[in-house]
Amino acid sequence: MKKIAITGARGKIASALIELYRSRTNVQLLLISSKTITGGIEPENERFSIATASPHDFESYKSVLRAFRPDVIINTIGYTDVDGCETERDLAQLLNARFPEMLARYARTFDAHLIHYSTDYVFDGAAGPYDETQIPRPINYYGKTKLAGENTIRALGCSHTIIRTNVVYGFGGRAKNDFVEWVIRVCSANLPVRAVVDQFSNPTFSADIALATAHFAERRRNGLYHVGGADYCSRYEFALAIARVFDLRTDLIESITTEQLNQKAPRPLRGGLIALQAEAELGIRFSGIINGLVAYRRRIRQ
Repeated sequence: MKKIAITGARGKIASALIELYRSRTNVQLLLISSKTITGGIEPENERFSIATASPHDFESYKSVLRAFRPDVIINTIGYTDVDGCETERDLAQLLNARFPEMLARYARTFDAHLIHYSTDYVFDGAAGPYDETQIPRPINYYGKTKLAGENTIRALGCSHTIIRTNVVYGFGGRAKNDFVEWVIRVCSANLPVRAVVDQFSNPTFSADIALATAHFAERRRNGLYHVGGADYCSRYEFALAIARVFDLRTDLIESITTEQLNQKAPRPLRGGLIALQAEAELGIRFSGIINGLVAYRRRIRQ
């Protein structure tokens, strides 16, 4: 039975991983979170165990890992508030660079395979979407710390898979709302949704990330991979698709430019990721926004 530890187990990607692994009897999961985990995880289930540890306390985290001795560590922890990273730089460094470094050192010492998530924000957004061969050039502190985390993992030489993704959406998780949840909440209140027309990405369904992750974990695939949805679109176009799929008022979706938002951190305008390498090696096809949103709607209406 493969032993897999998931850090940040209350998050969006972690929830999708837990959902996927429920049906796989050959996996034993350790779910690690700094806060209480809810949502149908049964501590008495011998294949699922729960531990409390904070990413601010490296020694506590290492103690939990040493007690479990995972074959694979899936790190879903990260500070993803792009504007917040500009002002809370120490916290961004801790969660996006130093914490992955600690996990990489553990993985190297105990021969565990580390799976770590990164972002298309390691690129400047001048010529996206990007494949794995293109040179990162982050333009905000969030992107710089995520790139630092990638580089540290590679430099330490542990067995690892780095998965870059972007605009993640999907059911579950206790972290901040994703873009889909935000559009649904605002439109449902009959309030206007201001979505930018000049920021492009390929939104990624969390279930697809979980499926790719499980494949990488099973094969201990070493290297860097891009995982992104099949459709490349602006946030405005994505918001319109959300409104249509969830039977909301499309006239509430207003187009604006990034300049009008006056955000603290600069954004890559033409971001996004080319996922052909991951799809070819894993033999899967990632969802377009309509398929992903329909699956999302079906799940939340169960």
